[in-house]
Amino acid sequence: MFFYSFAFIFLLMGCTEVSISKVPNEDSSVSDPIVDTTDSQSPESGEPAAEPPEDVGGYVHYYLRQVACPACMGESNEITVEFSARFHDKIDDSYTTWVVPQGECTQNLTQMMPSTTLMDFGPEVKIRTDVGASFIQAHKNAQGVYSQSWNHDLNYERDTLHYIKRDDVEFTSFTSFHGFESIEPFELLYVDPSYAFAAPIYRSGATFWWAPYGTNTTFMITLAVYSPDGSSLLGYVACSGGDTGMMTIPGQYLSSYPTWSLVAVHMARHKIELTLWDDENTFLETHMEWEVVGTGHIE
Repeated sequence: MFFYSFAFIFLLMGCTEVSISKVPNEDSSVSDPIVDTTDSQSPESGEPAAEPPEDVGGYVHYYLRQVACPACMGESNEITVEFSARFHDKIDDSYTTWVVPQGECTQNLTQMMPSTTLMDFGPEVKIRTDVGASFIQAHKNAQGVYSQSWNHDLNYERDTLHYIKRDDVEFTSFTSFHGFESIEPFELLYVDPSYAFAAPIYRSGATFWWAPYGTNTTFMITLAVYSPDGSSLLGYVACSGGDTGMMTIPGQYLSSYPTWSLVAVHMARHKIELTLWDDENTFLETHMEWEVVGTGHIE
């Protein structure tokens, strides 16, 4: 539910903006390409050939979300970090089909989870890194998904190999990611509800910028459009492209909305990879997502 209303005017507290979480070690703006390290040599004569790994045996989602104006979204925290993982028998399916392909836009964004029976790895799995002393304890919920969340990014180790442990035995891994330090229009980042929604989203077409950029990943911008009083969702559009630092949402998706409609602007970087799960001779689909949510209005 969207909680902002122009009928409820906050006291004038000055024009402020949120500072986006910084990327330590500025040289990490470009992610490494995926390298297949599977041994492709033929087995010795007389030995049966090993079956190559196939399909997907689980899904790991590591997600950081930063909201410029939490009060505008009915949220209490600026930053939320979520880790979730599920493990199961091999399936010929994907968890990330909802991420819009690069170069395309959609007004029908639907997230579907494959139907599977999840494996029971006990009450928790642990995730550690070779840097820092912190680790993640992901607890199994009623659905059999291992998850944990917190409201800061102090122990989010960016661009770092993470090892997943079951009963203190490591069985697979994934590599975390980093976000971006600035977005434009800068008014998207206003934190004061009395000034939020100031960024103009032009009906003829809206252009957004972010930095740093240049990774070999997908960048997706989703505009959720609400009535001028924020009481009802009018529609949305999501467009994807490469991580080029700029994207324009075509006017054909915005021209039908009334002037001064409120807009929640979701800008997200997605890194989706297949990571070998050797014990099960399959892959984990790993999904690193970093999102900043700003505010604007249709003009």
